[in-house]
Amino acid sequence: METIRTFRHTLNFPPARTLEGLKVRLRATMGAAPLLIATFREPVVLLKNLEMKHPAGGVSQALHTLMGQIGGHWIAVKDSPGPESLLIHPEGTLGYRLHRLSIPPDLRQPFYEGYSNGVLWPLFHGNLERVLHCPSDFEHYDSVNRIFAQKILESSRTARPGLIWVHDYQLFRVGYWLRKETRKPLPPLAFFCHIPWPDPDEFSVLPEHKDLLEGLLSYDVVGFQTEEHRSLFLDTVSKAFPRASIEEDGTIRIKKHVIQTTVSPVGIDPVRFRKMSTSDSNLAAAQDFLKTLGIAPLSSFIISVDRMDYTKGLLERIDILDSFFTRFPQWREKITFLQVAPPTRTGQSVYRDFQDQLRARITGFNIAWSTEDWTPLLTVEKTLEQNLLSGLYRLANGALVTSSQDGMNLVAQEFVASQSNGGGTLFLSRFAGSSQFLKNAVQIDPFAPDDAARKIQAGLSAPFEQRLLMNTSLNSQIDTNNIYRWIARFLESVPTTEPPASGIETYPRGIVMA
Repeated sequence: METIRTFRHTLNFPPARTLEGLKVRLRATMGAAPLLIATFREPVVLLKNLEMKHPAGGVSQALHTLMGQIGGHWIAVKDSPGPESLLIHPEGTLGYRLHRLSIPPDLRQPFYEGYSNGVLWPLFHGNLERVLHCPSDFEHYDSVNRIFAQKILESSRTARPGLIWVHDYQLFRVGYWLRKETRKPLPPLAFFCHIPWPDPDEFSVLPEHKDLLEGLLSYDVVGFQTEEHRSLFLDTVSKAFPRASIEEDGTIRIKKHVIQTTVSPVGIDPVRFRKMSTSDSNLAAAQDFLKTLGIAPLSSFIISVDRMDYTKGLLERIDILDSFFTRFPQWREKITFLQVAPPTRTGQSVYRDFQDQLRARITGFNIAWSTEDWTPLLTVEKTLEQNLLSGLYRLANGALVTSSQDGMNLVAQEFVASQSNGGGTLFLSRFAGSSQFLKNAVQIDPFAPDDAARKIQAGLSAPFEQRLLMNTSLNSQIDTNNIYRWIARFLESVPTTEPPASGIETYPRGIVMA
């Protein structure tokens, strides 16, 4: 089966790598109308006193920062106290309105822990043995997607968006329900898949695979992180719907409906991270934090930042570190590995079992290698604010990314930006999407621990000038593929509209899938 295709791209606008350039592209696509985005997870967590915390998740925080700068509307599940609708102003920016919807408790568990993360997440990350399929869970998944669509339509009556942009695997079917819930014309519907697309044969094992595809094929534009992910998706569509026409540039035609597919790797705002990582207050906070962990000032350490998820290669990481200290004893008591790994999805037994297994492995590893004054692997099981993380990135001698499968991995990019004129080395799993364009990183295979250990040793031992040159090149790459370029590249495939002031009723009519 074909897995890699060659696509042609037509760029109608100069590359938009700045906020102002992106605003030009947005106006060309949507006129004066605002952007409306929908995600499962809300971008901020409100505490009881209505103070805000920022949850883990690079994409969520990247979009949060961007929406603050351009304005618009955001729909997400209400997961913390506070009102259903509120204005969010990140760092004193223009701000955006957050609309928070409540999911009934009887739907929440089968939707989120059942189908989204018990079926789709492991399947899309190549962990078939972890798929726990309950037929009724899909019905609840679909019901929540319908609730999202209804909320979007309700908000659209006053927001009158120029583009509805839905994100990620929890919301595959929202587009379908947007078409079904109204006969009024809709603005362009767009979807971005942040996780890898699976092998077509594995995807087709799902009894509901055509329903999921029907959801995605209800959008006007579907975006992916890499060419490989898009190619696998197109092969999946071709297999499921043999009568679909798939053109050389990735356009899909089913009956009268046209779906554009596009590749646009997610980026960060590197300028923001450079500023944060060199802030005196952030560096001081990072030093204090390290001190509480027992890492002395100027000590060598390598940082990892992941959710405690089986796709992040956390068990494989311990194998790598075992090999590293076995093969290179000169690093014992000279360097510490710090992993920030907040637990996730603890409502699922699969995750609880994995996290218990990981903790046991960490304990065994530290018993084997620790000395009276040194613990080689320190684990922090909580989410750290980005200001603190940026300081830690800056002070680190390296960052270790061991994902076994990852749509992109923005931690790698955040570390690189924080090391803009430093000598810290990025050790990046070849299975992370970021490895597709961060070509100068030290690429490792988490399933080859001895080879990975040798590469860590070589990277740490390289002359400073060599490491600095590597980081200069990597920073150039993340500047080229930053968050503004991600959005702008995606927008190139969105049909342009010029909605008159009268509102949503005048937008071009979308095709309702039969």
